[in-house]
Parts: sequence; C-alpha cells; structure tokens
Amino acid sequence: MLTEGQYITFILGFAATIATVLIALLINNARLTDVKEALRAEIKAEVATSERAIVSHLLDLIKKIAELDSRITRLER
Repeated sequence: MLTEGQYITFILGFAATIATVLIALLINNARLTDVKEALRAEIKAEVATSERAIVSHLLDLIKKIAELDSRITRLER
C-alpha cells in the first residue's frame, strides 16, 4: 500500500511528464505550422513561374502555327 507521500510523489511525477509532453507537442506544432507556411509560399512561387513558362511556350507555338498557316495559304493561291 502506498503512503500519502508516495502517492503525492507519484501524482506530481505523472503530472510533470504529461506537462512536458504537452509543451513539446505545442512547440512542435508551432514549428510545423511555420514549415507549412514556408512550403506553401515556395509552391505558390513555383506554380507562378511554371504558369509564365507555359504561357510563353504556348504563345510561341501559336506564332509558329500562324506562320505555317500563312505559308500554306500562300501555297494554295
């Protein structure tokens, strides 16, 4: 059977362990939030860069198609 002192010591040790785990979870969660925000910003920038490159290539392709169309039109005349 536990004495009152042993019981209090056990409860305080258990509470300290739970408090340590909860604090660690809060700190880790804050760090993960920071990483998540940084990753979202990088992805957004990369998507914008990719969209500009795709639009540029599409415009080049449209110009070449128009040039070929005009050549074909001249040959048909």
